[in-house]
Amino acid sequence: MPNVAPVDGINAVWFKRDLRLRDHPALAAACAADRPTLLFYCIEPLYLNDPHYSLPHHRFLVQALADLSAQLRALGHRLVVFWAPIDDVLPLIHRTWGLHTLFSHEEVGLANTYARDRQVAHWCAEQQVRWIELQQLAVQRGQRGRQGWTTFANHFLAEPLAQANLASLKPVAIPETDDWKRLVCSRLPKSWLGTNEAYQPGGEQAAQKRWVDFLQHSASLYRRSISKPAAAADHSSRWSVYLAYGCLSIRDACQQVQQALVSGVAKTSLSALYSRLRWHCHFIQKFEAGSHMEHSAINPVMGEYWAAHWASLSPDSQQERFARWAQGETGYPLVDASMHALLQTGFVNFRMRALLVSVACHHLSLDWRSVAQHLARHFLDFEPGIHYSQVQMQAGLTGFNTLRIYNPLQQSLRKDSEGAFIRRYLPELASLPLHLQHAPWQLSPLEAQWLDTAPPTTYQQRLFDHEETGRAARERLWAWRKDPAVQAHVPALLKNQAVTSA
Repeated sequence: MPNVAPVDGINAVWFKRDLRLRDHPALAAACAADRPTLLFYCIEPLYLNDPHYSLPHHRFLVQALADLSAQLRALGHRLVVFWAPIDDVLPLIHRTWGLHTLFSHEEVGLANTYARDRQVAHWCAEQQVRWIELQQLAVQRGQRGRQGWTTFANHFLAEPLAQANLASLKPVAIPETDDWKRLVCSRLPKSWLGTNEAYQPGGEQAAQKRWVDFLQHSASLYRRSISKPAAAADHSSRWSVYLAYGCLSIRDACQQVQQALVSGVAKTSLSALYSRLRWHCHFIQKFEAGSHMEHSAINPVMGEYWAAHWASLSPDSQQERFARWAQGETGYPLVDASMHALLQTGFVNFRMRALLVSVACHHLSLDWRSVAQHLARHFLDFEPGIHYSQVQMQAGLTGFNTLRIYNPLQQSLRKDSEGAFIRRYLPELASLPLHLQHAPWQLSPLEAQWLDTAPPTTYQQRLFDHEETGRAARERLWAWRKDPAVQAHVPALLKNQAVTSA
């Protein structure tokens, strides 16, 4: 292993949300550059302090890093993990060897990572360091409209995988100086090292194993399972978390599904899965073109109406409603079971995510920003671009999307008709007759006499009456949407959202 770098410096690959070896454009480019190269990851304060992340995310990250590190070690390379901000790490590398080129992927993230990347670009320019960002998503940076996006996405997803020739990569020896010892991560918080079998394991190899398991056991059941909360946990692809952390690339995922389609396996279900994968970059592209949606409404006038509505409500009442929603104590079994599932496993299916947002924003009139952050902390597969696009749509903040004011009782009867999901996460309701598992507040005095145990008070006294709150939400939102000031923003918003091929 060489200890002396070229006089004009080394290269470095900065891993971020691309924790894999397969289809890694930045790593492939570094391998082709024929220069000693440092491979590193930073556990940064901006990540540690970000309210979107919590302990399950940290554990998944550690598992993904451990998997990546083990794969690299087997090939004679080392992944250096720093417990430090990137603006401390880059100067350290530059002082030690001189930094010639920094490779990374082009990240579409939150406002804090965007600000960080702008600082990195400024430092690189000052130090005359090349920073090459390579695409790992079908997302066009700086694209304000959607003209030509479909053509671009089709081309990107069909390109050959970017496979790194790690046999040609020249490693560098890590110094044992105090500066390096101070920044290199030597130990992790004990809580980060724990495991929980209810959560998906992290890592590229776990992502590939999930695909094999899915093809063997779940693919044929996928299409009819994805909208049902109990079945979806077992029979959906569960790839979303691996895509979010880059343990799997979206191009690799799409091509693996296409290969399986050619083989004739579960064509109807796999076609549905492929369609959903294509929507992945569609929503992230919308976020790239309108990243302000992390903090403000897509349609600013709808945001003003919402702000005025919240200001008219009692703060104490809002805090109580938020707490009961966030803890899964609304009195609606399917809603509460969904929240309990999320808190215990980091996953609920798409329909239950939409239901949770609808109940919070429409039935309980909670601030969508607090709702978004709470869900992000518990969605193990939190992906900023998809998350904020979906929350704003479900909360009715666009002024043009279909209003999704879900009836929680109707959803319960349709999506968990046998009550299996409710009983799994609310065992205290398991002894009730099936109709009361869906609507325990309907318990009659006569039925109460027959039952050995009554449902908890939470389920005898709902937090809200869905018929009343649903009616009020519809009246409120339709009145807002008809306002000419709201509609005046719609043409420009639709132009940004529309997908065209040319």
